[in-house]
Amino acid sequence: MKRLLLILLFVPTVALAQIAAQCPQFLAYAAPYWTAKAGDQELCKTNYAVIHRCETKTPVAVFEHITREKISGPAHRQDDFRPDPAVHEACRAQLRDYAGNPYDRGHMAAAGNSTQNAAVMSESFFLSNMVPQVPNNNRGIWKQLETWVRDWVSEGRELHVISGAIYDRGYATIGNSVGIPTRLYKIVIDRNKGTAAAWIIPNAPEAVADLPKFQTTVAEVERATGIQFNIKH
Repeated sequence: MKRLLLILLFVPTVALAQIAAQCPQFLAYAAPYWTAKAGDQELCKTNYAVIHRCETKTPVAVFEHITREKISGPAHRQDDFRPDPAVHEACRAQLRDYAGNPYDRGHMAAAGNSTQNAAVMSESFFLSNMVPQVPNNNRGIWKQLETWVRDWVSEGRELHVISGAIYDRGYATIGNSVGIPTRLYKIVIDRNKGTAAAWIIPNAPEAVADLPKFQTTVAEVERATGIQFNIKH
C-alpha cells in the first residue's frame, strides 16, 4: 500500500481518454474534457463508464446510453455491493467505509438501467458507481428523477445520461476518506431531438415535489464539476 501511494504521488496530472477510446457508446457527442489528478481513472463497464476520483474514492461522472432493452430485461436487484478491483487499491472505496455511517451507497448508474441479465445487474453494484448519499435523497427525489428517465425511455426515447457528484469546499468524509458529495447532478441528452436537460440537487432530504426547482443548465453543471461535457443542444 505505501509503495502504491508513493507511485500515485508522482503520477503526472493529465487528461485521460479511455472512455473515448474503449467505450465511446456511452458518449452522446465528443469526449469530455477534464484534468485528472494522481490516481484518477476512467473505467468502462458493460452498461456505463466512470470518471473516478482518487481523492474522494467516488465517481464524479458516470455515463450511460439507456435503451428499452436495458430497462426491461429479466434481471432483478442483487444488492451485491462490493469494491471495484479495477480501481487503484489506494483509491478504492471499501464496504467498511460505509459501515456504521448514516448514508446509502447511492447508485449513479441506476440498477434499474441494467436489467439485461444478472451479470450486468451485478456490475452496477461496484462501489466505483456509488457515492455516500443521504437516504431520503437516494430513495426520494433522486429515485424520482431516475424513474422519470426510465419513463421517457419506455415512451420510445433513447437517452444518454450523465450522473455524478459535486464536492464543494469543506465537504465531509466517511470511513477512510470517502467523500460525501455536497450536491448531485444529472444530465439527460436526447440526440434525436437535439435537447439536453440538467439538474443539480443538494445531497439532502429534498421533497420530491421540488424536483423542477433544481433544474439548471449544462453550463452550470460544467462550472460546478470542472468537467467540459461537450454537449451539443
